[in-house]
Amino acid sequence: MALQPYSFEPTINDIDSNFNHMHFANEILNTNLCIENRSIKPVNEWCLCEKCLNLSTDRECVCCIEFENLQKLCLDKKCITLNKSFSKIILDEEILNITRQQMIVKTKNRKKRNNLRILDNKTWRFICYKQFTHWVNSWSKLGKGVRVIIPSCVVHKIRETYPESNGNYVGFKDSTQ
Repeated sequence: MALQPYSFEPTINDIDSNFNHMHFANEILNTNLCIENRSIKPVNEWCLCEKCLNLSTDRECVCCIEFENLQKLCLDKKCITLNKSFSKIILDEEILNITRQQMIVKTKNRKKRNNLRILDNKTWRFICYKQFTHWVNSWSKLGKGVRVIIPSCVVHKIRETYPESNGNYVGFKDSTQ
C-alpha cells in the first residue's frame, strides 16, 4: 500500500459545518451596535470588560465583549487583552517581526515597504493592529478598502505597549480618507 498525500489532512467540513460566514462579515461592519455619543459618555456606560478608554470618535468607542466573534476568546466575560494568546500573537516582538518580514515581502508599494523597515513604535502599532484584525477575523475577506474597528481596550493596550512619544495618535480612518 502506497502513501497517499493529504490523507490525514482535515477537510473543510471537518473544521466547522455550523460556521456562518455572513455573520462574521456583518460583525466586522458593527452594524448592530448603537454607538451614538459614546466618545462623550463615561466609559463605564458602554465598556463591559473594564479595560476600555474613551477614544476620539464614537465609532472607536467599542468594547471587545460587544463583538460576537470575540466572545469565544473573552473567557468568563473578561477582556480580550487578558487572553494568553493576545500577548503572544499581538504584542510579542518576535512574532511581530515575523509578520513585519512577511508584510515587507508581500507589499508591492515601495513607500509602504520602506515604512515597515523603520522600527519605531508607530510601525509596531500598525503591525499589532493588522495582526489583531487577522487573528479575530480570519474567516472574513480583508484587504484594500476594508477597514475594521478595533475594540478600545485593544487599541489602549497596543498604545500602552508601543506609545507615541508625543502622545498624539491618528485613530480610525475610513477607507475613503
